Amino acid sequence: MLRVEGIAGSPLVAEQRTGADKAFAESPDVKVVRGVNGNWTAAVTKTVVLQALATHPGPVDAVWTSGSEARVVAEAFAQAGRPAPVITGSVSGDALGYWKAHPDFKFTGGALLPSWTAQTAVRVGVRMLLGQEPKVSLVEIPVPDVKIGDLGSWYRSCMTADAVSVFPVAPQDPMPEDLMNGYFKKPAPTPEFDYAKTPDPCAQ
Repeated sequence: MLRVEGIAGSPLVAEQRTGADKAFAESPDVKVVRGVNGNWTAAVTKTVVLQALATHPGPVDAVWTSGSEARVVAEAFAQAGRPAPVITGSVSGDALGYWKAHPDFKFTGGALLPSWTAQTAVRVGVRMLLGQEPKVSLVEIPVPDVKIGDLGSWYRSCMTADAVSVFPVAPQDPMPEDLMNGYFKKPAPTPEFDYAKTPDPCAQ
C-alpha cells in the first residue's frame, strides 16, 4: 500500500494517520511500502506519487489517501505505465468523471462533502436556537460509504476529470431527521428543511 497524506504536521493529518495505523495493524497482510505528503494539492500529489512509483518498482495493490485526490493518483499510475490499484478517498466530481471515462477505475471511500456537511451544521445550529438542547457537546455524524458499485448513483453529466470544483450530492441525507433527533433532549424536525431540495451540482 502507498499512503498519501495531506500537509505534514496538520492536526487533521495526525488524526487520520492514527485511525489508519489502527486499521492497518488489524490487517496483517497490509504493508505500507511508501508514505508521501500530497498537501491536498493535485500537482503536488501527482509529483510525489510518481516519485514513489519510480523508487518502488514492486507491486502496489492499494493507495490510501486522506482527501479528494483519487483521480490524480490514478492519473499518476497511468503516466507511470503502472496498473491502477484500489484507491481510497473522499468521492469528488473529478474522480467520478475519471471513472466515467475509465470504467476500470477502482475506488472505495467516503463522502465528506460540502453540501450535506454544511446543511447538517446549519440544522444543528437552528435546533439549538430553538431550544432543543443537545445531549452531547460533539455531534459525530456517519460519513456515507461509497463503493465502486455506487458510483453510478453519484455521477452527473457535468462531472469530468477536470471538474475539481464540482462535488456530488449524496443520494440520501446522511443525517435524516429521525437520526438527528437522537442527539437532542427536546427533538423536533428542523423547520422548512427538505434534503430533496439540495441544489443539483450541475446547476451552477
